[in-house]
Amino acid sequence: MIEAFGSALPVAVAVALSPFPIIAVVLLLLSPTGKSEGLAFLAGRVVGVAVIVGVFAMISDLVERSDEVSPLVAVARVLVGAALSVLAVWKWPKWPREEREAKLPGWMSVLEGGSPWRAARVAILLSAANPKELLLGVGAGITIGSAGLPVGPTLAVAAAYTAIACASVAVPVVAFVMAPERVRHPLDQLRVLLVRHNAAIMSVLLVVIGAALIGGGLADE
Repeated sequence: MIEAFGSALPVAVAVALSPFPIIAVVLLLLSPTGKSEGLAFLAGRVVGVAVIVGVFAMISDLVERSDEVSPLVAVARVLVGAALSVLAVWKWPKWPREEREAKLPGWMSVLEGGSPWRAARVAILLSAANPKELLLGVGAGITIGSAGLPVGPTLAVAAAYTAIACASVAVPVVAFVMAPERVRHPLDQLRVLLVRHNAAIMSVLLVVIGAALIGGGLADE
């Protein structure tokens, strides 16, 4: 169980450091209804991450228990790792070349003047519809499921993975709920930093996790 968690931990950290969910929750927290929308976004984030890693962990576990098709798990890890590496290369030329603030993605405009329900939906979509987030979740699920643990420990590892992956959203939300005025300025500074360097951060994370998944898949074959 500890070995499975250790294998999934780097992916959980990569998901936690993914800039867009942090930028989104900071924008929500700085809005007039920041507390309710931030809590809703956190709930949606937890659901989105947990469902993806849980589903693919169980699928991978079932495949791993079948001797005839278990090599598919190794192949899947290699393919997911290769896809993450390709995404990292694709993001590379898009780094901001000037010391000015990069523009927010157009989809983030839906966060303005929204509702808690919309915030939760955006959080789920960031986990399920964003290719980078989805591939990271699939990779983590395959890694956890391929450990061959019983159902209970598999879900426990998936839950621990979810807690770490969502920590970067949970921390600012909890801090804002406890001391909104004190954390407002630091949150705005964090938003500026992440918007400016989001491509660089994600490219490095995707390369590292992609290489780890490819290496793990090749070792299992």
